[in-house]
Amino acid sequence: MKKLIINADDFGLTEGVCRGIVEAITKGLVCSTTAMVCMPLSAERIARWARRIPGKVGLHLQLTGEGEPCLPPEEIPSLVTAKGRFPRHPSQVRAEPDQAAREWRAQVARLRELGVEPNHLDSHHHVHQRPELFPVFVELALELGLPARNEEPRHDALLNARGVPHPRACLITWYGANTNLEGMLACLEKGFARAGDGAVLELMCHPGLVDYELESLSTYCAPRQAELAVLTASRTAQALAAMGVELTGWSEVAHKGK
Repeated sequence: MKKLIINADDFGLTEGVCRGIVEAITKGLVCSTTAMVCMPLSAERIARWARRIPGKVGLHLQLTGEGEPCLPPEEIPSLVTAKGRFPRHPSQVRAEPDQAAREWRAQVARLRELGVEPNHLDSHHHVHQRPELFPVFVELALELGLPARNEEPRHDALLNARGVPHPRACLITWYGANTNLEGMLACLEKGFARAGDGAVLELMCHPGLVDYELESLSTYCAPRQAELAVLTASRTAQALAAMGVELTGWSEVAHKGK
């Protein structure tokens, strides 16, 4: 059996994104989501919407997206711009690892303050994949005892060596112009062919409803609604079943890692 976690990034980004993600979980095929705690009004949204999807929320660690850090900017100068916010793009990140570690721990604390215990870790704009930050990410996962996203084959051996539970791979190419059912199935077929029998894979997705705030914060808007339509369609469930794909959750990854 091919096992798949479908995870929706960006929970908390806007009201429309939260609404779309919750719909994709409660009425569709999405298995979990990851929350951004540093965006405007995200705390209130996460606290309110997470009640509808208990046990299905992880943490989307941030150092980008113009979010406001949890720690005072003067304590983490390498992480922020002159305005005291994270840079917008990953290319602008100049993070000192020790400062990133302290900020990410503060983000964990904020999510817990909102009544949410994270069930796994990943990051916004894949920033945890940077060579200077990946060890910080691994240490945080170990400290919290949480499964973690695995995007690059070169990291698989390190995660295994450190005992961090993780899917065999995270599929990140169902994005942009190919956010239709055919694009999803092609992505999965390629991913499972590489992973081999018995692998648990993660499929990254970004369902949501477009609102004015999203258009002001993100360049990725209309495809979110296209993703939502695919992820809530009955024919998608039928197609996955025909491929022999079984949906699962992060608890299975955590169990396999023990």
